[in-house]
Amino acid sequence: MLRHHLLLAFRSFKKHKSIFAINLFGLTIGLVTVVLIMLWVKDELSINRYHSKIDQIYSVQTNHDNANGLVTMNATPARMAEAMEAELSQVESATAISPFIEGVSFEQGELKMAGNGYFVDQAYLEIFDIEFLSGNQSKALSGINSVALSESLATKLFGSSQLALGKSLKWKVFTFENEVEVTGVYRDFGTLDEIKPEFLLAFPYFLDMLGEGAHWDNFNASTVVLLKDGTDIDSFNAQLSGFIKSKEARSNVTAWVQAFGDTYLYGTYEGGKAVGGRISYVRLFLVLAFFILAIACINFMNLTTARSMSRVKEIGVKKSIGASRGSLIVQFLSESLLLSFMALILAILASNFLQPLFNQLTGKSFQLVVGLEEVSLLVGIWVITGLFAGIYPAIYLSRFKPMEVMKSQIKGSFGELLARKGLVVFQFSISLLLIIGIIVLAKQMAHIQNQNLGYNKSNLLEINTPAIDSAQLESFLAEVKKLPEVENASSLSHPLVGLASATIGLTWEGKNPDDQIKFENITVNYGLIETMEFEMAEGRAFSPEFGEEQGKIILNEAAVRTIGFQNPVGQIVNLWGEDKEVIGVVKDFNFESLKETVKPAFLKYDPSFAQKLMIRINSANQPETIASISELYQDFSGQAMDYKFMDEDYQTLYVSEQRTSALARYFGVTAIFLSCLGLFGLAAFTAEKRKKEIGIRKVMGASTSGILALISKDFVKLVLISILLAVPIAWFFAEAWLKSYATQTTLSWWIFAGSGLALVAITIMTIGYQAYKAASSNPVHSLRGD
Repeated sequence: MLRHHLLLAFRSFKKHKSIFAINLFGLTIGLVTVVLIMLWVKDELSINRYHSKIDQIYSVQTNHDNANGLVTMNATPARMAEAMEAELSQVESATAISPFIEGVSFEQGELKMAGNGYFVDQAYLEIFDIEFLSGNQSKALSGINSVALSESLATKLFGSSQLALGKSLKWKVFTFENEVEVTGVYRDFGTLDEIKPEFLLAFPYFLDMLGEGAHWDNFNASTVVLLKDGTDIDSFNAQLSGFIKSKEARSNVTAWVQAFGDTYLYGTYEGGKAVGGRISYVRLFLVLAFFILAIACINFMNLTTARSMSRVKEIGVKKSIGASRGSLIVQFLSESLLLSFMALILAILASNFLQPLFNQLTGKSFQLVVGLEEVSLLVGIWVITGLFAGIYPAIYLSRFKPMEVMKSQIKGSFGELLARKGLVVFQFSISLLLIIGIIVLAKQMAHIQNQNLGYNKSNLLEINTPAIDSAQLESFLAEVKKLPEVENASSLSHPLVGLASATIGLTWEGKNPDDQIKFENITVNYGLIETMEFEMAEGRAFSPEFGEEQGKIILNEAAVRTIGFQNPVGQIVNLWGEDKEVIGVVKDFNFESLKETVKPAFLKYDPSFAQKLMIRINSANQPETIASISELYQDFSGQAMDYKFMDEDYQTLYVSEQRTSALARYFGVTAIFLSCLGLFGLAAFTAEKRKKEIGIRKVMGASTSGILALISKDFVKLVLISILLAVPIAWFFAEAWLKSYATQTTLSWWIFAGSGLALVAITIMTIGYQAYKAASSNPVHSLRGD
């Protein structure tokens, strides 16, 4: 029976070659999209989740009830892990992790190079799956003077992982430095790790660095716990909520745990809870994959039912000789399943070919590996596609009655026509939604790029400083400034992209002692304000011309508004117990994504806290300028300079949006192409079906333009209905998405009008060829054919 159905299917494909080709091509394109999106989704869902104990690993979050709102942070007091493991019975193990530190300088003999990583304790190696290549993993970080290196960094420093073991190594960051022993080398963190540390130093040394700052009112580390199997998370969170307050009575910070595997996808918090994040992109592309596959399946449905009249005799004969409706449904479903299978094979081959390009587009490095899980997924996609595409045509075609067929009394019903037109309207509504979405996304990205950030990010080099001895920093800056192409240079404590060092330690006269207000703390050197080209709203910048500047402070406008100063310059504030005079107000500048409003911040002077060098160069001869600076850097530090431009760093805030925009463009074009492909097939079928009518009209004197309008108007009407349906929906979702940004582009009318016109133009071009071909044909041939 199966062989019989397959034979009939092949005969049907052979008989209707053009329809078969359109259906096969359309389904293949749709399935390629689905396969690539499934690979991307699978990879996204796997990040941070591969650890063998992942179901028991939780990250501790803290909710800070500030006067300017509830803020959730992945930051805890440095001794949180130690206390939780000792006092909470549900905690099997807990690890303390320092902030991720970039540009730590390592020195091995004459060789120097920078690395990025953490200070962690021994429990880190026991909670997470880290594969050690050499060394004793069970006690690699048990000593304060220990370090574990990634295979890549160990190889760069010592030649191999084995040669590194037991060797001594010097490291330096800010004014801190130490000599440690390499006690382990681990395999590099992989593509499924959100953060990839190149070194792991011992956390006890980080505690020494914090000194008196390691108290319960200071959130300068993060904590990850391994909970005992079967722990009730709600009960545990209720117990944990007041844990910090039990250590620091005046604290209003509450703690809770979030599954570590969820931290990558659910990194947006509102009201003290995780409400979303990258998971929204995963959902968006799953919906997009469904719609693109649906469009391809609708093409199959429309073309199959449209040519139903050509198969009525076949159906009538089969029913007359006893074929049941069920057997006919199986036959037609066999055709769609066979076609879907052929499309799936082609889609797998095409996906494999397109995979490098897709990896480049998404920033991923996954491969199409066909294992049991992947085979099960592909079989599921094939069956669903085959049944979805084939079920409506199968039910529709199998309902014909033999007597009506034999008497040629079969006529297309109004319901059939309505369903087919409804499917076309659905296709083009989705296409228009995608066109509008792509334009709004691109317009918002352009708006962000052109937004005044409060500083000039162009031609601004950002360099890590730890390799340069702090005693030589001023000399290095002075030499750099002598280069003719360098316009200015300075240093600061941390990158200006993203929150890096917030404090509630700023107070002033009249402040409510119960209010805890966070200020971003930026420690700078002379010339930083001029180098960044910040604008001063009042007062002055730090300058050696005014003598001692350690007791001075500069606020941003958001800080002035928060404090409520009417005349801020000359006012006194208190920072961590020391009075400081406000000498200036800098205009607000963005140090986070433009999704966030500018938060209160202050700048204080202390050149010893220099992690980053900022050097502004002119736009001419940049390669030569960078080479000159690199040469100076090599002379001062003994290692190669690692640099990036500030605007590159700024772009990292919008990587998700930019990749989403690029993917949406490709998939949007795919959806439009598939919709047009189906329309092209329907137009061809309509022209063929109305061939006799067109011939008669031409004999009666109808013009070519009249025939063109006759064939085109029905399709254009459907597209106009699509526009009416899609525009309000697109407006609603675009407005909701833009609200997630503090600064937004406008939803101009031309976006919707232009998208609609573009869709109409694409439609006319798609059906134009078939319409013109029918209109310009010789009517004698059309009439003679009957």
